[in-house]
Amino acid sequence: MHIHIENDASAPQALHLTMQHLQQQLDAHPQLRGHFTLSENSNSAHIADFLATSDILWSGRKLALNTFSAPRLGWVQVMSAGVEQWLAHLPQGVTLTNASGVHGDKGAEFILMAALMFNFGIPGFLQDQAQRLWRPTFGGCARGKTVMLLGVGGIGAAAANLLTAQGYRVIGVTRSGQCDADVARCIRIDAIDEVLPQVDVLVSTLPLTPQTEMLFDRRRLDLLPARAGIVIVGRAAVFDYTAMREKLCAGELAGAVLDVYPQEPLPVDDALWSTPGVVMTPHCSLDDHSAYLEGCLEVFIDNLVRFRSGHPLRNQVDVARGY
Repeated sequence: MHIHIENDASAPQALHLTMQHLQQQLDAHPQLRGHFTLSENSNSAHIADFLATSDILWSGRKLALNTFSAPRLGWVQVMSAGVEQWLAHLPQGVTLTNASGVHGDKGAEFILMAALMFNFGIPGFLQDQAQRLWRPTFGGCARGKTVMLLGVGGIGAAAANLLTAQGYRVIGVTRSGQCDADVARCIRIDAIDEVLPQVDVLVSTLPLTPQTEMLFDRRRLDLLPARAGIVIVGRAAVFDYTAMREKLCAGELAGAVLDVYPQEPLPVDDALWSTPGVVMTPHCSLDDHSAYLEGCLEVFIDNLVRFRSGHPLRNQVDVARGY
């Protein structure tokens, strides 16, 4: 079978998978050695020729696959966790696997850091610093405060472990109301309204699906207490950013740590830049380029072994659910 590697020419070299690197991994596994041929490309003008003869695709960039002729293609492994743009153009019968879980360790540390920032009033202090204001506030420890985790997948579950160990009371939110993460309680996504008034930190790692788009509109944001801080590392479109900004300006939220935005890069004239209580990172909180490629490759090699053995693939995306 033929594996084609499609790299993103605009991505850092640390995120490019070479044929030589993949071949070394294949040769190290007796179950995989000698069973695959490889090709590699980073030139969008030539992709159609490669896809025409490919059985498996590793892709570091988003492709509208239904615009190509790929009669043999049966499985695509992508380097991202979010797949909404892939699903819009995925040919029927093609299996899609993602990089869910690869972000877990760094994402968990970022979320813990953001939660602790709210506990110590850091967003407010940053605002005071910019205005040269001396306004001490004296709070307590994080233990016993409530974090609501929207999504308890690879990132959310890893974050739950760190938050719980720090003493937070963690409430996980999933479609089913069940999860295996280290949480005090797990609830269904349609039961969040009654819990939101208890929340000190709201964390979203949610993907974008028809069910999650604008999940947190103005009505739901109004259910949060003024002491609550928001951390968003999933998809931005889960939240009404305009409503969130207005509540921050009115002092009705403690702050927001944001890594994703409705438009990226964020325009220089966007009001979010000057919104009080906002700490912004430019969509880089989850990625570790020194380890990300190897993490994705570990998933891929494991899946190739499963593929050869006829076992279910890891990180297989449910097309109907969107993740």
